[in-house]
Amino acid sequence: MRLVNSWLKIEKSSGGVRRIPTNVRSLTGTVNGQEFESSLERDLLLLVHWDCEVDWYQSQPVKIDYLDDQGKQRSYTPDLLVTYRFDAGQNTQQRNPRRPLLCEVKYRGDLIKQKDQLKPKFKAARAYAKSQGYEFRVLTEREIRTDYLKNIQFLWSYRYADFHEHHYKKLKMVLNELEETTVSKLLEVSYSSKELKGEALWTLWCMISRLWVKCDLTIPLSMQSTIWGDE
Repeated sequence: MRLVNSWLKIEKSSGGVRRIPTNVRSLTGTVNGQEFESSLERDLLLLVHWDCEVDWYQSQPVKIDYLDDQGKQRSYTPDLLVTYRFDAGQNTQQRNPRRPLLCEVKYRGDLIKQKDQLKPKFKAARAYAKSQGYEFRVLTEREIRTDYLKNIQFLWSYRYADFHEHHYKKLKMVLNELEETTVSKLLEVSYSSKELKGEALWTLWCMISRLWVKCDLTIPLSMQSTIWGDE
């Protein structure tokens, strides 16, 4: 999937190297054309698709061959490869682009149960990633299911929704004057009517979801969240 603008991506290739089987014991499906085998993989795809520094990503991107402890030929397919825009992770003082991320998604309980089985696979993946200039990481629910994910799940539909243009212009003007405020305070200053506040709140969530209004999405989003303008 390749970035088109700040919130849309298109498919990079026809698919990964491994087809995901239908499995009634686990959740399978797609997010924007990319397949997943579990709800945890689905949640990671939401995070990746949301990240505006992402250039493109591919599920089941490569098959890595390796030898097991008995010298038998084996293969391993990581869950996801993510590449970033050239300027991602850079600042004015140190130009340090984010390396492509090759990752495996596993529940922590499964990591413990399958430790011996997974160890040679991950060793092969790290060696492959190093040879390609990638970073390899194993991501669990601890890294994926955070307040940041909950906020994205809440904002997801607003990112693609229509909004009121006149509310957008007014909210932007008032926020520029206030510079920094809360969701609740911006609506209070901008409108006296309860009905208009309700309409404007929809537009404000749309603005936040598109990053036109900034806030800290790593903490729970609420009416008391601090927000500021994009300028």
